[in-house]
Amino acid sequence: MLKAELHTHINVDPKDQKWISYSARELVDEAIRRGFQVLAITCHNLVYQNPELKEYAQKKGMVLIFGVEKDVEQKHVLIYNVTPEDVANISTFADLRRLRKEKNIFTIAAHPSYWGPTCLRERIYQEPDLFDAWEHSFLHMRRYNPNRKMMQEAGKYGKPVVGNSDVHLLTDLGRTYTLIDAKMNEEAIFQAIKRGKVKLVTTPLSLGEFLRITARAGWSAGRKKVKELITLLRGSNR
Repeated sequence: MLKAELHTHINVDPKDQKWISYSARELVDEAIRRGFQVLAITCHNLVYQNPELKEYAQKKGMVLIFGVEKDVEQKHVLIYNVTPEDVANISTFADLRRLRKEKNIFTIAAHPSYWGPTCLRERIYQEPDLFDAWEHSFLHMRRYNPNRKMMQEAGKYGKPVVGNSDVHLLTDLGRTYTLIDAKMNEEAIFQAIKRGKVKLVTTPLSLGEFLRITARAGWSAGRKKVKELITLLRGSNR
């Protein structure tokens, strides 16, 4: 089983670089140190490409994948096996569907169960053919986990679920990840996910961690949700 993280950002990310201090090389080195064998770099709307780093990772026993977290109708979709030209031509879900017919791309619904305006939410049930897998986000606690409905529906829709930590800090690595039963190459990894040969590994956050990460994300809807969460937790402790 390969230890995999398929959703990370680095310090050249067009949207999130203000939060990120580490380089792609530093991310790769930290992931290797933590025992990851598969790592994808998925900047917002940018396909980061670095053949030398890919070769370096391979020599260290890691499959390094260059993907993208693309805004599609203002919703976040993780896309792999795409070129910068492909990404530039995707703005609607119709564009994404067309590209899926034309090329062997791989897509994951990014953090679909959450409250932010960029989250897919019900769209994954309305158009399941657009996504090869759904993402179980690391942003949850033991008594509050927005991923639960999605997990319950996954079997019904025939969708594998992969765990990612949407890495913006090196300390995020390993909060949630996926074990994949595949050989050490990109195509085998994607095919194994499609066949459901995956195991989700996730550790609930503490309340303090959850609040800090939500505040860092800066989602306006998230602030409202935090208040609801605190009310919920207070009620459950009575």
